[in-house]
Amino acid sequence: MIPFEAIVLGASGTYPRPGGATSGFLLRVGEYTVWMDCGTGTFANLQRHTDYRELSGVVISHLHLDHFLDLYSLYYALKYRRDSGNPTGLEVYAPAGAEAHLAQLLSPTTSEDFGGFLDFHSVKSGDKIAILPFVFTFLQTEHPVETLAVRVEANGRSLVYTADTAWKDGLVKFAQGANVLIAEATLQKPDAGGQSVHMTAEEAGRLAHEARVNRLVLTHLPPGLDLTVSMDQAAQHFRGKILVATDNLSI
Repeated sequence: MIPFEAIVLGASGTYPRPGGATSGFLLRVGEYTVWMDCGTGTFANLQRHTDYRELSGVVISHLHLDHFLDLYSLYYALKYRRDSGNPTGLEVYAPAGAEAHLAQLLSPTTSEDFGGFLDFHSVKSGDKIAILPFVFTFLQTEHPVETLAVRVEANGRSLVYTADTAWKDGLVKFAQGANVLIAEATLQKPDAGGQSVHMTAEEAGRLAHEARVNRLVLTHLPPGLDLTVSMDQAAQHFRGKILVATDNLSI
């Protein structure tokens, strides 16, 4: 059976560490590839692993800059690279309003849009879509803007990506039995202001334990964080294999 591979294109939380990138992943089964979250710097890393002109689709979890900004780089590459062949209609799945929101930055003085190079589709919590051979299911998380956790299934394997979220009980059922859980672990202690925006590494470990996943990958880690502390905190609950997401890591 052809393996289901996930490649980390970026894992820094909010802004990139030197030489790094924010959130993004390349999902691959054979010749089929999907780009999931397009954070700052991820397009450069994506080109290390695949030809962007052969992407099967793009999935964006939410409309915060560190998760979608490099979609502009993809659009420019498709439109302006001389040998691109001007491919059109690459499907982009994102929360409602994404196309109008992103189009505002293309040209403030004109009505330029993505011109058919990118074909936007709205998704919401509970939706299930196929970008063969992948099947994606979405769950709304706890975050200031509409944000969707993603469950991806292909070739009998499953991967769950929490995207950005505070603790949410519904994530346990959503991630149940996944082969890999990529969980945000932004914090090492609860937010001093009491805001419910991100999870701690300990909560990521608790989620992995309660969902009985096989492997936990910690992501969205702010630059300057002691990663060994985050791993130790996650290990308080989860006894399986724990990895820290690093750029170009293949899972």
